[in-house]
Amino acid sequence: MKKYLFMLAAALLSAACTTTTKTARTESVPYSMYNATVADLDVAPQRITYTLMTTKAIRKGGPANCKRAAVQEALAANGNADMLLEPQFVLNHYRGLFCSKITSVTVTGRPAFYKNFRSMDDKVWTDPVFRGNKGTGIHIFQVNKK
Repeated sequence: MKKYLFMLAAALLSAACTTTTKTARTESVPYSMYNATVADLDVAPQRITYTLMTTKAIRKGGPANCKRAAVQEALAANGNADMLLEPQFVLNHYRGLFCSKITSVTVTGRPAFYKNFRSMDDKVWTDPVFRGNKGTGIHIFQVNKK
């Protein structure tokens, strides 16, 4: 009888603990650009300044997350702009005996809005102002991919 109890206990213990490990694989998918959209930026002439007092949840993401949160709050507080150009950051740290944490982030920059959305055509691609080659003497040649 002890022999059967021992075998039953061994079977239950071995069946109860299983570990399954799965991995996911990604595969590169070939793509091509069928249509692109370009837009103009309407940039505000004055710079804005915003100070964000960081919370523990924001600090968990690190300094980059604190900067992103400050930019997001600054844009929301100043007319809900689309992007902040020329951002400059000032991070205030509290340095303790065993740790350091960011207490506030001050961001300054120029808010900008997207306007005049349009489809990109060949004229836009060959425009030297759009390509950044105005006055540099660089010529643009169109290359066809096969």
